[in-house]
Amino acid sequence: MLRSFVILLTCLSALSVMGQTKLTSEQEKQVLAKMDQSSNALRSLQCDFVQSKRMKILSKEMQSKGILYFKKPDKIRWQYTSPYDYTFIMNGDKVQIKSAKTTKSIDIQGNKIFRQISTIILNTITGGGIKNSSDFNVELYKSGDIYFAKMQPKKKEVKQVYSSIEVYFNSALTMVDTIKMIEKSGEYTVVKLVTPKINAAINESVFKVN
Repeated sequence: MLRSFVILLTCLSALSVMGQTKLTSEQEKQVLAKMDQSSNALRSLQCDFVQSKRMKILSKEMQSKGILYFKKPDKIRWQYTSPYDYTFIMNGDKVQIKSAKTTKSIDIQGNKIFRQISTIILNTITGGGIKNSSDFNVELYKSGDIYFAKMQPKKKEVKQVYSSIEVYFNSALTMVDTIKMIEKSGEYTVVKLVTPKINAAINESVFKVN
């Protein structure tokens, strides 16, 4: 269950970081200010996503698609629609995970690892406060016109699964574009957010937790 939950955080279509350059302190300040400005202006997000998973035992990447809904401060619906039906909903301290056959509800206040991962989900979707995260050591880089953050986990629960998380921003630094999570084994998952609708109205029923 934990592994399935953590995969919900993650990433699609691997990015090449050849020629990447670490930002200087002054460049970091400018980029972080822009990221925080965009994050503060983001009230809601609705988009499609495409996810691919690279596993050593498979010759091809596993691909899936779905829809993401986000509403500040802490409401998320991450729904896989293809090739299977699987939905993760977070509404405040309540989490619900649904599959075609089962539904599981969780109070994240009483579950340390779920609480940590929920915080990571929120931070990676909005892109705000990345450098101030107490859960990661963070460095900012640029590759071409793309900026991205390399996040090395500090907490042992996350380190047991992932060696790093990479959060990529669109060229205008207005929102997160892609998230890549690299496992300790070298396998990785990449999720790309596409066709975003920013600050559009979202019905509260989307985030209902039974």
